[in-house]
Amino acid sequence: MGANQDVDAILANDAGAANKEVKAVPITVRDRIPVLGLTEYWYPALRASKVGTKRPVPIQIVGQHLVFFRDAADEVVALARACPHRGAHLSHGSSHFKGTLTCPYHGWTFDGKGNCLAVLGEGPESEIPGSRGTQARAYPTQTLRGTVFVWMGEGKAAPIEEDAPPELFSDKHLVFASERIWNANWRPSLENFSDAHVFYLHRNSLEMIMQPPAALMALAHSGPTRPQLLRINDRALAFDPKAATVLNYSDQAAGDHARTGGGKAPDRREFQDTYPALGGQKWPPTRARMYISQICGTFRGLFSPSPAMTGAATEWGMGVHLPCTVRVDYRRLMFTRFEVPMDENRTNNFYFIAVRKGSLLNQLFWRTYITGYYLWKAINNFSSQDGHMAEITDYTTPERLSPSDKFPREWRRFVLECGRRPNMAAEK
Repeated sequence: MGANQDVDAILANDAGAANKEVKAVPITVRDRIPVLGLTEYWYPALRASKVGTKRPVPIQIVGQHLVFFRDAADEVVALARACPHRGAHLSHGSSHFKGTLTCPYHGWTFDGKGNCLAVLGEGPESEIPGSRGTQARAYPTQTLRGTVFVWMGEGKAAPIEEDAPPELFSDKHLVFASERIWNANWRPSLENFSDAHVFYLHRNSLEMIMQPPAALMALAHSGPTRPQLLRINDRALAFDPKAATVLNYSDQAAGDHARTGGGKAPDRREFQDTYPALGGQKWPPTRARMYISQICGTFRGLFSPSPAMTGAATEWGMGVHLPCTVRVDYRRLMFTRFEVPMDENRTNNFYFIAVRKGSLLNQLFWRTYITGYYLWKAINNFSSQDGHMAEITDYTTPERLSPSDKFPREWRRFVLECGRRPNMAAEK
């Protein structure tokens, strides 16, 4: 059975989920997504500034233990944590000599490529250096905008441009980075993208409260369905730019609101929904958020809308990108979050906020705004709410998907069909 046929068979019971009849999804679908993540990719590991010249820095990525130190050229490099001699942890080693790392047990000393150059415990006469089986595993690394990326695959490293956002290679953008560890597996961490949680979970976040009325209405009444996602180059998923999705419609509504100079939302539908099964109760319980939104919308209307940071339905546009990257285009800035798997219960979230560089005055504004306010609003106030939900989600229990769960269903199929595998080169 071919790969696509295999996935089709697994997802057969899911075919009618977009209709009113919602079917349970076999747990085997989730079981096929690697618990520790996809290995044949580049991942952001750490900020280069965290790596000094005396001690290595240990990091765990996709279940593998690595140590980072500086080589003879002062570049950050990575080796497997286990010494090839008897498995002692190189994370407890030292860089006695520039560009090297020495094991704390017997003094095996390695360069940035993993070659054993000396054994301090045996002296200069040791026959170990250069002999077979003495090389520590080295992982390819590249430093982009101060962040060290590492290739975690068994096969030949793919071009890093396929896995890292284009802003990291551009001299026309300022890029700000931050990271947070969530005590959750990478799968629920990523699968909350653009579903019915947005308006409810984030209702008290500043991001939601400060939406203009048209955008707030779009988010509040996005409904139970979601449009089909588009595959871009078999590396990214994007929503149809013509569809009224939570993401692109709310953004478009905000732009329309700015162009009209504020005022009331053009959508005259009642902000509060009535639920007959709850005795006619309304949600939200008050119109307070709409009143605040109208005030914020007036101020937003003073600024002309910005063009999108990337093209609609492009590989690095709004959507998700393999292996674990969420992208949201806020027009004035591009929000990127890497959900880097560490182990079964931890995910390291790397955030990259990119803005257009512009004039020196523009750069000063963005540096002040992003570092003094936006990183807190986007990460601590907004994204941390997603993190908490990922931490309290049991990914092993049976689930019953809703029609609004279009993304996790499509994402799982996408990973199974398009994710790189160690033997892909041999299959071609």
